[in-house]
Amino acid sequence: MTSDNPLNRGYGASERGHDVTRDGTNFSSTGSRPLFGSALLSGIVASAADLSLVVAPDGLIRSAMGGQDSRSFEQVANWPGRSLSDLVDTESFQKFQKRSGEVLDHVSRGATDAFNWVELVHLSQTEDNYPVRYSLHWLEDEKALLMLGRDQRPVIEMQQQILNAQVALERDYEAQREMDTRYRLLMDFTSDCIAIVAMGSGRVVDINHHAATLFGKARADLLGTDFSRLFMPVDGETLLNRIAAAMPRTGVEPITVQTHRDRLEVRVHARVFRASGERLVLCRLISSDHGAGGGGPLAEDLDQLFYKGVDAIVFTDKDGVIVAASEAFLNITDSVGVESVRGRSMGDFLARGAIDLKVLLDNARRAGHLRSYATKLVTDFDAQVSVEMSASWLGDRSDPRLALIIRDTSSSLSMRSDLSLAEENVRGVMELVGSTALKDIVAETTNVVERICIETAIELTRNNRVAAAEMLGLSRQSLYVKLRKHGLLSREEE
Repeated sequence: MTSDNPLNRGYGASERGHDVTRDGTNFSSTGSRPLFGSALLSGIVASAADLSLVVAPDGLIRSAMGGQDSRSFEQVANWPGRSLSDLVDTESFQKFQKRSGEVLDHVSRGATDAFNWVELVHLSQTEDNYPVRYSLHWLEDEKALLMLGRDQRPVIEMQQQILNAQVALERDYEAQREMDTRYRLLMDFTSDCIAIVAMGSGRVVDINHHAATLFGKARADLLGTDFSRLFMPVDGETLLNRIAAAMPRTGVEPITVQTHRDRLEVRVHARVFRASGERLVLCRLISSDHGAGGGGPLAEDLDQLFYKGVDAIVFTDKDGVIVAASEAFLNITDSVGVESVRGRSMGDFLARGAIDLKVLLDNARRAGHLRSYATKLVTDFDAQVSVEMSASWLGDRSDPRLALIIRDTSSSLSMRSDLSLAEENVRGVMELVGSTALKDIVAETTNVVERICIETAIELTRNNRVAAAEMLGLSRQSLYVKLRKHGLLSREEE
């Protein structure tokens, strides 16, 4: 049977037995009978899929059509009459058999809308193998499967582009973090007092700790505040207005102002710049009376000692909350930076926690200082480091501070012996030699050491038995037994 239908134009059954045209509109089954009854429907199929196949249940390709924009259009012309197993890899053909079997199973049970999905990897001799995602539909008249496929290469290429963009974004983010870390280190370790202010709002965008100390406040309290209000106005004109007026001129001299809090005379060296479309001003503050650090050569020396000293230095408030910590303390505790320890209790870093902290605070507050206190620090990775610390109470101010000097003794602890204890008891031990058995001499020495340790714990905790027991690693009952053993309990307590 022949027809003048446009679907039959092109390759006729007499020429090939399987029809396909290059215009993407003729899609016929075996012979001259068209698969679809109109060119419109055939065109819809061609535009809806990159590859359209009619495949027998055994995998024989009866008809094939490629979309107009399909990369595989030239290859599709040679597909009719070939087995699908020759065009896809082994795993893909097995997947086709499984999915087509499921469709046939649904059809055998009377389903009229049976379809399934399968992704096949097509083999190519000219380029890399490429995946195509097909929808499988059963054609009852043809007793074959209609496979409408979408080429997955554009999707893969887009995913690769997204991945490349993500990798580039991660690299930019890491570079930004590195620059931010360098900037923060520069701000923290420079001896100059630096503040960055937004010209539009007049608010403090960033300020280092040295500049914050100049105003007698914490850095966090100054961020976002009005910068001009930190200084006394001159002839009714604020500092930022004077900086803005001096901007057009070159070789601008430093502006001299007074701080609002202490009336301290300060020279301000300003440099206006633009970042992200916003005008900012970098201010370098130098005290006319005391130098850049606000305290003269001694203050500068102490500042350098704090940041570069070998021994760790920590300042806490009256409750033991860390206000400032030196780089040496960060090294001992394996902390990332100052911000990670500031605001935390010093007890978080002490092996005995609140017990050690209470001993330090109570003794320093009572006597003004604690000369030597041996304990252990706990790092951020739960390791313990043996240290020796001294404490000083800075109470001559409205907000008292506790200053701690901490020295790492872990390397020398195994080699160091308690010389004072040896000098005190060596003579008594020597007198026992010859008159007492060795095991009795050892037991006597152990008793002496035990008594000294208990007396020291009782003294450090100011006779707080619970705290002393925790410090010695004993239960309260065991501590009372040992106190009674060494005659350290009064009659009232017994």
